[in-house]
Amino acid sequence: MNRHQHRTVVKRVHPHAWRWRLLAVIVVMSSCVAAGVWWGQRLTGTPAPLTDQGAALRDQISQLELQAEADQQTLNELRDDLRQQAADIAALEDMLAFYRAVLAPEEADAPVVIRPPELVKLGDASRWRLSMVVHRSEEGDAVYRGQFSVVVRGEGPGEPVLSTLGEVDSATDSGVFPLRFRYLQELQVVISLPEAFLPETIESVVTLTGPVRRTLRRSDRWQDLVNSGLDAQL
Repeated sequence: MNRHQHRTVVKRVHPHAWRWRLLAVIVVMSSCVAAGVWWGQRLTGTPAPLTDQGAALRDQISQLELQAEADQQTLNELRDDLRQQAADIAALEDMLAFYRAVLAPEEADAPVVIRPPELVKLGDASRWRLSMVVHRSEEGDAVYRGQFSVVVRGEGPGEPVLSTLGEVDSATDSGVFPLRFRYLQELQVVISLPEAFLPETIESVVTLTGPVRRTLRRSDRWQDLVNSGLDAQL
């Protein structure tokens, strides 16, 4: 029968060993916490410059958009101003050509000159506005008096030639318009054409009663006046 002998092992334990172990654990945990805090601060602190750069870029884009809008508005205003100036220049050129013709008319032997009329359609093909300018060609400041009438000739369904003197203007009963001017006078006539009437010519008649007595006539083709009005509108 075996006999077992028990040995007694004596282990020396420092009385403050548990304190050292606790201190080591605390140091390790503190190191981990400090490392975590440092790493977190680094992660949260890194996007700050990127955020600042993004905000700066957005501000710059907004400023560029505002500047582009202001430039476009200025450009539109300049274009409108140039178009208006071009229209003003064209009107002045027309006025200059008109007054040159008044001061140096081609019919110097006549007391007054009947300028080429302007014909504009009003709504439908039966109503037209005829504008006419009559001016003097002689020197002096006497007042010219007389009357103006219009004759529209063309073809109708019942008669080959139709003369309209007293019914060409819808605003008057006689179709005769008084003239009284020192230098020039502009007249406007609203022509109402009969149904199925094809106009061919317009004859403008000026009858002076003072200071001289004389009758002047001017004849223009209807289609030529229509084409001139269309070219002026373009």
